[in-house]
Amino acid sequence: MYTIGEFAAFGHVSARMLRHYDAIGLLAPAHVDEFSGYRRYALDQLADLLRITELRGYGCSLDETAAVLAADDPDAALRAALDRRRAELVASLARDASQLTRIDARLSALKGEATMADIEYRSIAPVTVYAASAVAPGSGPEHVSPVIDQVLPPLQAALQASGIEYREPGIFWYQPVAGTDDLRVWVSWQAGEVVTDGDGWEVIELPAVEKAATRTYRGEMTGIGEAWQALMQDAVADGAEFSGPCREVYVYAEGPQSEWITELQQPVR
Repeated sequence: MYTIGEFAAFGHVSARMLRHYDAIGLLAPAHVDEFSGYRRYALDQLADLLRITELRGYGCSLDETAAVLAADDPDAALRAALDRRRAELVASLARDASQLTRIDARLSALKGEATMADIEYRSIAPVTVYAASAVAPGSGPEHVSPVIDQVLPPLQAALQASGIEYREPGIFWYQPVAGTDDLRVWVSWQAGEVVTDGDGWEVIELPAVEKAATRTYRGEMTGIGEAWQALMQDAVADGAEFSGPCREVYVYAEGPQSEWITELQQPVR
């Protein structure tokens, strides 16, 4: 049997961490003296301690570590845990790479190495659209993009199957859901001369906007969040007050996203 200090040294952890593992039921000592409270550990517990430190080193959660230790087939459970953790890391690296690209673009703009079109303030005419929507659990691109991917294909399929006329450019807009952090995401195409009701879409009249701050954005959708932030910041610096939901008009959305052209429209007064 080993004292808590000796056992902690074997696993390259602190005695405090062993006490924590005991408290949460992850690794209890083999024996606790009923008078002194001293903890002692058996040699055959070292394999569990080393497995815990291994999994923690990979970033696995304590719950996942506990599941591996309790599994009837520890090797299969370990493979499953590592597969899940690997998938998490791959997704995290992709998010980090995208964020790094956006930061580099913003730094280039701040250094004057990239140019951005000036804000144009103008009116927007009313337009009738065929639209569909769903709610995103947050306003960030990571929440909005999956909702667009969910709503847009069925809307297009319904319109194509109906045979009615609809037109480019597509128009998207976003509305906060009262009392929540959620965002209702609307996607649409413009209706033709004959407006038709049908299953799979709503007919919506987007009202005229007397004055909107607009800017043309060219490039990947991963950078549109930063383009919106820059537009908002510049409009505020101009003394504008926001007065309605923003719109994105996809002026050109064919081929690689690097070639897309999107007009950002924010109603102001």
